[in-house]
Amino acid sequence: MTSLSQSIPCLICHSPLEMRLARGRKSGKPFIMLLCVQDGRHFRGFINHQPYVKEVLARLESHKGQTTAPKGEDGVIDGSAVSRRSRTNLERSTQP
Repeated sequence: MTSLSQSIPCLICHSPLEMRLARGRKSGKPFIMLLCVQDGRHFRGFINHQPYVKEVLARLESHKGQTTAPKGEDGVIDGSAVSRRSRTNLERSTQP
């Protein structure tokens, strides 16, 4: 979705961040996710400001005839693989 000339670098590894459109599980509202392509644990950010998200969606609709990226079940519009929840265990260890 982002072009190489406009890519935002990861704060950790400086790889370009991938921009994905998705929908909230419960609310169903669209949001934009920025994700490190090297490792999703480096950086993962979300833009939920609905006026901005709607503007991006409107721009995508205007280019709809030019691109034919499939829309996945989870709301991902850019045709990239759908990432699942991180399997990182965030619970504190009970060992001293």
